[in-house]
Amino acid sequence: MGTLQQMKITDYLAIYAAALSTIVFVWNVFQSQPRFRIDLVFGVETKNEKTEGGVYIIVRNVSNHDIHLASIGFLYLDRQPSLRERISYLWKFKRVPRRLGWVHSSLSYHAISNGCPTAIEARKSHRVFVPISAIETMIAKGSAPLLIASAQDELWNNVYTRPFNCSFALKE
Repeated sequence: MGTLQQMKITDYLAIYAAALSTIVFVWNVFQSQPRFRIDLVFGVETKNEKTEGGVYIIVRNVSNHDIHLASIGFLYLDRQPSLRERISYLWKFKRVPRRLGWVHSSLSYHAISNGCPTAIEARKSHRVFVPISAIETMIAKGSAPLLIASAQDELWNNVYTRPFNCSFALKE
């Protein structure tokens, strides 16, 4: 307790300045990294006086820097992996098996242009419309009416949506 009484006001100011500069440094490092989010939203689009339902894939740049997208695609659930497969994957690759059982599908397989490669300016977005016919095709291949959208930037950073329930596309 004796050392606290011997400290002067300038010592307290030095500690405050060091703590504040460290917080500002960490904040600047966090803000300098390009980040983007991806969303799936049901929508309708009209082309040549023909209205069609489907899903919009919206990639939003939430950082202060431009991002360069390399690809946009879908994942559909092929099968539910067993517990043994999950543990084997975890042991073999030393990472959590989040997308085990999901199959990647490019939009070009369904004759949809994703507009990639493209650059998205800071605080802007890029969207791609996927018609219901393409969604029905992917759901028919899968084991459940779930889709995940994925986007990859040119540095191979992948961003995924949560599983999107596409039961509206099932034909009765």
